[in-house]
Amino acid sequence: MNEERPKKGYKEALATFFESPSRDGLRKLLLDNTGEYNDLDFKRDLYQNVRYLVPDILAMANTEGGVIVFGIDEVEKSKLEPVGIELADKDDKTKVKTELSNYLDNRLKYEIIDFAYSESEYEKIKNKKFRVIIVDYDPRYIPFLSRKESIDTASKKGVWKDVIYVRHNASTTRADYFQLQDIFNRRLETSFDSTREISLMEHFTELKQIYQLIPRVYWTNDYEELDHEEPWYPGDYFYQKNPSYPQEDFEEFVARMIALKKSVIESLIKSNKYFNTFAKKREG
Repeated sequence: MNEERPKKGYKEALATFFESPSRDGLRKLLLDNTGEYNDLDFKRDLYQNVRYLVPDILAMANTEGGVIVFGIDEVEKSKLEPVGIELADKDDKTKVKTELSNYLDNRLKYEIIDFAYSESEYEKIKNKKFRVIIVDYDPRYIPFLSRKESIDTASKKGVWKDVIYVRHNASTTRADYFQLQDIFNRRLETSFDSTREISLMEHFTELKQIYQLIPRVYWTNDYEELDHEEPWYPGDYFYQKNPSYPQEDFEEFVARMIALKKSVIESLIKSNKYFNTFAKKREG
């Protein structure tokens, strides 16, 4: 799914750093890089608010995992300049993780590591600090969505609750139809192994997770799509029902299954076979 990458050096450096993050590993990664990729993202500045970080973490988790490096400026395409970052008290890793827990599923695994260089044979990173976020990939639980929504009203930037984010062409974006199909297929390949036996509750859990693949509603500013008569002005956004969402939602399905189970139990209790079996057990 990723775009074509450069030759051996980059891939080896990223794999080595991903498996065992270290100051030397980051230095090697910066030396060998030739730009951004779906699993490698460089950012000049540290995020002003954690909510701006959430989409990138979700996107990498939904694609193939990856590494985000803060303190790297893309001065031109495929040419990166290490500039470093300043870390304030509010940027303490424990505080950041606590804030992220409000948005991220606890099954989404990631790590935040800070690196500082006092001496280095790579002069460009000497006396500079960098923050790195390493995002794991576990297709059993994709897609990951944000637990809550937090949008800046002026810029409309932040994280949307009902959006599935992915990495595409070295950028974080909303998943389109084909990317949703890819996520669904990767999830099926790992979670729905026909050779394993699972309990009824596991079936319900997996069904609920499948429902999450299709947003119930989406945002639109296309007046022709709107199915209500609220006042509308050019540039306004409204929630619109997703026509692809199942007519029977998950809760309605569960309610129907409960009713069906009740009817089965009632039929069993009313049958002579049930009472004969019960009587034999009491006599025994």
